[in-house]
Amino acid sequence: MRKLYLLLLLLSSTATLFAQNKLPQSPNYTLHARFSSMISDIRKCMCQHYDHLFDSKTLASDSIFEKWRTHELVQDEEHPSKYLIIITLDGMRWQEVFTGASDSIWQQGITTTNTPAKDRESLMPFLWKTVAAQGQIYGNRIKGSRVNVTNKMHISYPGYNEIFTGHPDDRHIKLNFKIPNPNQNVLAHIGKNKNFLGRVASFASWDVFPSIFNQKRGGMYINAAFEKVPDAAFVGLNAQLKTVQRRWGSRVRPDSLTAAFALEYLEQRTPRVLHIGLGETDEYAHEKNYPAYLQAARSNDAVIARIWQFVQSSPVYRNKTTLFITTDHGRGNTSDTWHKHHGWAKGSDEIWFAVMGPETMPLGEMEGGAPCFQNQFARTFAGFLGLEYGAEEPVGEKIATLFGVGAKGITQR
Repeated sequence: MRKLYLLLLLLSSTATLFAQNKLPQSPNYTLHARFSSMISDIRKCMCQHYDHLFDSKTLASDSIFEKWRTHELVQDEEHPSKYLIIITLDGMRWQEVFTGASDSIWQQGITTTNTPAKDRESLMPFLWKTVAAQGQIYGNRIKGSRVNVTNKMHISYPGYNEIFTGHPDDRHIKLNFKIPNPNQNVLAHIGKNKNFLGRVASFASWDVFPSIFNQKRGGMYINAAFEKVPDAAFVGLNAQLKTVQRRWGSRVRPDSLTAAFALEYLEQRTPRVLHIGLGETDEYAHEKNYPAYLQAARSNDAVIARIWQFVQSSPVYRNKTTLFITTDHGRGNTSDTWHKHHGWAKGSDEIWFAVMGPETMPLGEMEGGAPCFQNQFARTFAGFLGLEYGAEEPVGEKIATLFGVGAKGITQR
């Protein structure tokens, strides 16, 4: 029986490989797409029900097929940025990013005397010592750099909708309910391009992301909260989903586990576009737990560092990847409102972002200039990959300063 399942897995992997790699050149696009989807669903079902059958032989064979499947076939050498990694830190205020820990907030109800990560370099060392040094960072309002959301809700789902669709939708998306997003998103749009088929994915801690990206529409792989990855290479991580502490129930997976899944996916599948949605900063802020909020930010910075270390150690990704870091919304700008965010909490519309990659000139911390808006991110994402993006609704223009003429690739010794 075990050999039979192994044989079926090998055959399904071969079929998936054939369908995905032949799809760009195939005149029967719909036929091959449906075939690929069907095989993928069968394989997913088998993996879910027969996890205990995976042994070393299965792991080895699956690894071989994954490396074969992800062999780079596209011919786009003229474009400097061929890969894109987007990392979102839910509800991370620009104030801590640019000024470090706030003494006034820390002293409210805190009994300990030592404030960790008082300055910004200590709080987020990788962001400042690497990303800001080799790229660009926007949103320090003290220096006149302004970044704002354009939706009126100033909460998570509307913010992520604006990031990935390129426009606000205050009529349909008002709350954080799990309602399938009626709007096209840029990641699914990219994923339907012939050079990106099967190569776009999102790993997120929050369980609403499948609705934000409208999973049923296809175009990308989405894994959120405590969902398993139906692949033999993820057996160990899947097992941790059952044992890890669920501080926020089944809504939010620990960011460390989300990062581990995303990193494993990078290694096994070599996606061309990957979104990593981290959520603990927002959860701790709502609890008014400022020390834990700061620690979550520091841990997320370490996650970003690990992701980039892998990118620059990989011959596939090295010097060909753009890293984009941002948040979905701001928070209140006083010591009494810092934990809040909504349309009537002043400061909730103020956000930030940082970028590093082969097309982005190393201009560091930006000062002054024209304001940037969250609705510009979607078209900017597509622009990094040499693609155009539009939607039924008007979308923001890409951020031109991120596309420097003659920019040099990031190098790491």
